[in-house]
Amino acid sequence: MSILGSLGLLLSFSAIAQTSTDAAREAQRLTRVAQVAQQEGRYDDAIKAYQTIAVVAAREPRIAAAAHLNAGNIYLARGNYEEAVAAFQRSIKLDASSAEAQNNLGEALGELKQYPRALEAFQQAVGLDGGFLKARYNMGVTYDHLGQLKYSEFVYRLLIRDHPDFALAYDGLAVSLSKSGRARDAIPLHQKAISLEQKDASFYYNFAVSYLVLGEFKKAQEQQQKLHDLDPEMAEHLATVIAKHQR
Repeated sequence: MSILGSLGLLLSFSAIAQTSTDAAREAQRLTRVAQVAQQEGRYDDAIKAYQTIAVVAAREPRIAAAAHLNAGNIYLARGNYEEAVAAFQRSIKLDASSAEAQNNLGEALGELKQYPRALEAFQQAVGLDGGFLKARYNMGVTYDHLGQLKYSEFVYRLLIRDHPDFALAYDGLAVSLSKSGRARDAIPLHQKAISLEQKDASFYYNFAVSYLVLGEFKKAQEQQQKLHDLDPEMAEHLATVIAKHQR
């Protein structure tokens, strides 16, 4: 190769490096723009900023993947589940190593009641990161939705064994046992979940439901009263459920 040819090649690499640096800087600027917009409740503007990052950083797969992931998280939080699925899939296509994107894809698919696909996504997330507790918990929830209570119970028991302070695992196991006709065995698990996380309204709701299964209406109402201080709307719904069971 001639000296001029070598010089041209070096200049070309330099230009690519400069372009890459510029893209990273612009991505950082747009990320700040998106974060401010999100904090101010301007979610459409935040999504547009993240989508722009994905275009600007087209040659930086990890940056573009993170942008799609962030956009997907906004869609998921807003209940735009189909858009969330598409965003998470784009993120995974660019960065197949992201356990978070796989888990969040599973959550969006679960909201769409596409449980087999959701389960596959959660399994992928756990395969990428065995310590991702939320993904393991979500596997249990999805098995529950699929009516495979033995599998959900197995998932929760492993979680409790490995992480005895993970409150969601106790609550999930209690719900599975209650659904499988073992509500009495579920009671101490509900109590354990609440002792670990006293401000999770869903724990009190699920505890009350187990008492309803056992026909212990007064104890269900006690949980409903405790729930009222945390989430009045959920407590009102629970009161309706209790009233129906008493008829």
